Amino acid sequence: MFCLRFLSFLVAIAFSAVSGQQQCTRHYNLLSNQAINITSLNFPGALPSGSSCRFRLKAPSNHVIQLSCRYEVYPDTCGSEFLFVSRDGDLQFRDGERYCRMGQISRSSNFQTLALAYYSSSAQSRQRARLSCQAVARPAACDCGWSYPNRVANGVETAKHEYPSMVGLRDLASTLPIFCGGTIVSDRFIVTAAHCTVRQPVASRLLALVGEHDLSTASESIYAAQHRILSIINHPAYTVTSSGDLNDIALLQTATAMEWSRGVAPICLPVRQSDSAFSYQNVDITGWGTLGFAAAKSNTLQKATLLTLENSVCRQQYNSSISASQLCTYDSSGRGQDSCQYDSGGPVILRQRERMYLLGVISYGRACGQPYGIGINTRITSYLNWMWRYVGGAVCVR
Repeated sequence: MFCLRFLSFLVAIAFSAVSGQQQCTRHYNLLSNQAINITSLNFPGALPSGSSCRFRLKAPSNHVIQLSCRYEVYPDTCGSEFLFVSRDGDLQFRDGERYCRMGQISRSSNFQTLALAYYSSSAQSRQRARLSCQAVARPAACDCGWSYPNRVANGVETAKHEYPSMVGLRDLASTLPIFCGGTIVSDRFIVTAAHCTVRQPVASRLLALVGEHDLSTASESIYAAQHRILSIINHPAYTVTSSGDLNDIALLQTATAMEWSRGVAPICLPVRQSDSAFSYQNVDITGWGTLGFAAAKSNTLQKATLLTLENSVCRQQYNSSISASQLCTYDSSGRGQDSCQYDSGGPVILRQRERMYLLGVISYGRACGQPYGIGINTRITSYLNWMWRYVGGAVCVR
């Protein structure tokens, strides 16, 4: 028997109430198919009162942690001894499951990490709690394009972590919070616009911000992380013409692997629809750019919903030089929704079958924020083979 409750409080409060001499926090990085055993203090004897320990287990990319435990946690009222499990790997157990009494459980992590803790109040008089677990890192089917928050219809500011593939690019030599956007395509690669990276060509100066929503606060997102850039790969045919940029695409390789969570995720690439023109589709664009031409930048991630056009129509309405490797988006609402300064490099996203697919990279346009305006984007399907040379099997195809 066990009792299971979903927690909304911070486990850190509980941990602060027990003896500091018998607290611990341990981290384990598991290899593929590696198993480890975790037991409570003094096992198979009883757990001393006033003791606690937290464990965070991390598997490789495209793996999950499978956990099985046998436990005796008393008393029956679940008042002073607990077993906690976070399938998101959160050591504060904000998504935590709480168990007590006697029983056994089998749980799998939602992503690469899982957190486990036991806690015994210092006021506990009967020392009967004990715990024995085994954790294994198992390969999992790759996934991409997920979004956990509900979509905000007709909104401007995105829901927090609505677009977990979104990246903000920062130049460490600049005072700007971000200078361009980008999109996560694998655990080590980000796609952006080449016109962003040719202006900041030194990889060691670049920082990728992931899991962010509000750039004005450092504590707003538990998923926020920063990754240094190891290398910049601009498309070799990138050129600037009088009518606009061509082959405006680049890849950034991060120095360390990004860790998947509810707030950080790879987007899906339209590999199985590479022949589609994606004309007249509703798509989302996102960014921290200015809220209008020459206006102030936004601290919170913004979005707009636009309509893709046929290239033949775009040539008539915008410029006859639009190429097959470009994708036009149109403010069909007439509300002046558009990408703007500092949104460059960000994604053009199609939502399909509850996943997000990257159709384009924001490239250029005329004065932004004009009603019924047209924006020009780099068409991703034209560059899948080029991207594959560098990213290869690390991309999830769904």
